This record gives sequence, C-alpha cells and structure tokens, in this order.
Amino acid sequence: MMTGLRTIKDQETAIAILQRGLQFDKLHHAYLFEGPPGVGKQLTALALALAINCDSEKDGCGECIHCRKLLKGNHPDYLELTPPDGKRNILIDGVREAEAWIRMRPHEGKARILVIAPADAMTESAANALLKTLEEPRRGNYIILVTAASSSLLPTVRSRCQSVRFHALSEQTVLEILISGGMSEDDAKLLASVSRGSMETATQFRSEEVSGRVALVSQLLEGASSRIPDLALDAASKIRDRGEAIAVLELLLVVMEALLRIRAGARSDSGTKLIFGDLLGKLQNGSVQIAASHVAAIHRALVSIQRNNMNPQLALEGMIMNMRSRQKDDFWSRIGAK
Repeated sequence: MMTGLRTIKDQETAIAILQRGLQFDKLHHAYLFEGPPGVGKQLTALALALAINCDSEKDGCGECIHCRKLLKGNHPDYLELTPPDGKRNILIDGVREAEAWIRMRPHEGKARILVIAPADAMTESAANALLKTLEEPRRGNYIILVTAASSSLLPTVRSRCQSVRFHALSEQTVLEILISGGMSEDDAKLLASVSRGSMETATQFRSEEVSGRVALVSQLLEGASSRIPDLALDAASKIRDRGEAIAVLELLLVVMEALLRIRAGARSDSGTKLIFGDLLGKLQNGSVQIAASHVAAIHRALVSIQRNNMNPQLALEGMIMNMRSRQKDDFWSRIGAK
C-alpha cells in the first residue's frame, strides 16, 4: 500500500525536491508536476498530502486518522479538481469553487492541498481565473498542477509554480506493478515491454485486445507507404473514438521507436518482437529519415487530439498525408530530381 513519498518508484529527483522542502519547512505554495502520463505524478501529489498532514512522521505513516482518510479519499482538506464526467475541460466555475475552497483554513489537517489534474484541461478563462490564487494562496495551503502537456499551459500559470519534473518508469517497475495487480508474469512482461514507461499506456493495452490495434497500426503504416493510401484511410475511418485514436497512436509510436532502435543496431526486446515481429520485418527497408518523420507526424496527430480537441479521424488523415509527403520527398531526392 502506498504510504508516502518513499514508496514512489523511479522518481528520485522529484521526490528529493519535495523531501527537502518538507525537511526545511520550505515547500513552495504552488507546484507544477510535469512529465509523461502514467508515471506517478498524481500519486505523488497524494503522497505529499500524506507527508504534510500526517500526525506521526514527515513521510506519512499510513495509520493516523489523516493518512487513513486521505488514502480512502474522504479527507476534508484534500481536493482533486478534474474535468466533470463526460467532459474534457475544466471550466471557470469549477476553478472558482476550488479557489474559494483553498483560501479557507484547514478543517482537520495542518494544510489544505488542491490538485488540478490534468491542469492542461483548464480553459483559458479558467486558467486566468486561477492566477491570483497561484500568486497569493492562503498561507500554509498548497496547489499542485499535474500535467503531461506543460507547454499547453499559459506561461503566466507556469511561471507562478515550481516545476517538478517526472520521467518514464523503468520496464522493471511497470512489470512489478502489473504483477502486484494480479497479472500473470508472461502477460506482464509483454505489456511492460510496450508500455514506454507509462502505466497509463500499459493499462490501455491491458483493457482491450492488442491484436485489433496492431492490425490498424499495420494498415495505417502499409497504406501510408502505398501508391494509393486507401488502406490507411480506411483504417483511419474505423477509429472514431478519441481514446481509441490516442491508444492506436501510442502503439504506432512503439512500433516506430522500436524500428529506429533496430536501425541503430540495438536488439528489439522480446515483447515488441512478439507483437510486432511481422510488421517490423516489413518496415526495416525504409530509411531512418522516413521513420523519424513518421514519429514526428504521429506526435503532431497526438497533440492535435489531446491538446487541441481535433476530430480523431481528421487528425489521423492529416498524419497519413504528412507521412506520404515525406516519402515522396525521399523518392525524388533519390532519383536526383530538383
């Protein structure tokens, strides 16, 4: 069971920053926890709340009344502001209610902690409404913004927070977490190898059959490199759900990054080879430049969907066109055309 900052995996630098703040009573009033999705940012926010409010020790004992309430999710001095059910954005009304809450004295604990996750879900008006409170929260209360897309936040918001950077988890850590959740070792090894250090990505693969997504990935890549892109466009037309589009794009990144590692002389891990062996074999004749441009096109599509709320099918079609234009450039340069 998670009982404090010491239990957070693979984030030694981030945890050291917070522990020093606790040790010398120098915690910043507002933090920006930034880094890839699914690496423990929100869990660390809860762990910090344990450390601040614990009756027994600086890191959270897990046994006192405050720790028990925080771990059960019913402590009156801990609030997570997230998009309303079924919505993608955090609106100004929600931020104003949270601001009123964070300006109040703690009800039971030593401090109130407001966590906004994901912070990049705030609309511009909502983020602007938060600025004054970020500058002058009630003394002793804390605000934590959690995001995997810090560049989407207003510069005025970022500048008022102390940044704490989080990094991808090790494959071994993902493996251990999956096994501790009851997964078989073989299945856990497979998912850990394609998780890209993110429990969120591992969970996406776990929640649905990988085979269907692998087929879509194969169609997208094969169609993008064909003379007529019908196969890729047909695959894109089947992906209407935003979450599914993101999962397929994440899988595309796994394939292309594995291909780049192979072209650089590294060995492909067994999990990636097991899932994508046939596809990687088909792609190995392409140039490194094309593979790198594909990675860039996939990232642009992900940003368009995740940050700009673009229609998933339009984003995927744009990605296909970007992939094809790079391959055309490569073809003409090879035949010496000007």
